[in-house]
Amino acid sequence: MENSRPDSRRIVQMLLAGETRRIPKGELCIDEEVIRQLVPAEKPGFEQTLSFLQQMQLDIYTLLPCYPAVRKGELPGRKEVAWPDLQRWTADSPYFIFAVLDGAFEWGMRLVGMEKFFGLLRSPAALADLTAQVEKFNLYQIDLLAAEGINGIILADDIAHQQGLFARPELFRKYFIPSLARQVEAVRRFDLPVFYHSDGNYLAVLPDIVDVGFTGLQCLEKGAGMQVDAVRRLAGSYICLWGHLEMQDLERANDPHYLVVLQQETKVFAQGGPFILGTTSGLFVGMKLENLQKLYHSF
Repeated sequence: MENSRPDSRRIVQMLLAGETRRIPKGELCIDEEVIRQLVPAEKPGFEQTLSFLQQMQLDIYTLLPCYPAVRKGELPGRKEVAWPDLQRWTADSPYFIFAVLDGAFEWGMRLVGMEKFFGLLRSPAALADLTAQVEKFNLYQIDLLAAEGINGIILADDIAHQQGLFARPELFRKYFIPSLARQVEAVRRFDLPVFYHSDGNYLAVLPDIVDVGFTGLQCLEKGAGMQVDAVRRLAGSYICLWGHLEMQDLERANDPHYLVVLQQETKVFAQGGPFILGTTSGLFVGMKLENLQKLYHSF
C-alpha cells in the first residue's frame, strides 16, 4: 500500500530544524484494539500498524519497549529489553520513528509501588542510587537505538498530577533533572531530537526541564493547566510542542462546528513555534477515532 505522505520523515525533520511550519501528526502510543478498528487482525504487527498509520495519515510512529516480567526492586537487564520491529520501522517505513524510555520516577513506582516509592523520596541515598541506575540503563538503550537508526527519543516520566508535582520542586532539581540533562546530552551527541513527556501539571519545573536541552515537550493537558499558549510562553518559541487533544475534544468534534474550532486552534498554535498535532494520551479504545481521523486529514 502506498503511503499518502511519503515525505513524513522529512516533514518532521524540517519542522524540528525550523525550516517549515507544516503540521505533522503523531501519537505517543496506539492500542492494538484501536488498530483493529481500521485493520482487522488478530494481533496487529508491522504491516497492519503501517496500514493504520497510512489510513490515519500520521507522520510519526512511536516505539515502546517490551520489558521482561518485573523483578521486585530490580531493573531489567539492559539486554533484556526488546524493541519490536525496530529495524523495519527505521529502514522500511517512511515515518519519523521515536522510541520511548522511562525515567527514574516512572521506574521507581513500577519497581516498588507508589506508596513505597514516595517513602523512598525521603531517602537521599536510595534516590540517588535509583536515578543513577535508571540513567545507566537508559544510556545503554540510547546507544543501541541510535545505532539502529532511530530518529528521536522521548524520555517519559509522569512526575505530576492535575494540580501539580508529586514531590517538591527542589527534589526534582536535585536528583531527577541533572540525570535527565545527562541523558539529553547523550541523545544530542547523535544529533537526534529528544522530547520530554509527563502527564499533569509540571509548570513549577518546566523552565528547568527546558533548560537541559530538550527539543520538545509531549503531552499538554489543558485540564491540568498546561494550555499550549501558557506552555509556549514559558518554554519559548523554539521548543516543539506536541499532543494537546483530549478525549473531550474528540467527543465534542461530533459537532462539525467544533471540528472547525480545533482546526483553527491548531493553525494558531503552529504559528507560535514548532507544533505536532496529537492527543495527550495516545490512542485507546473508547476515543472517537473517526473524529480524530477527520481532523488529521485536514492537515
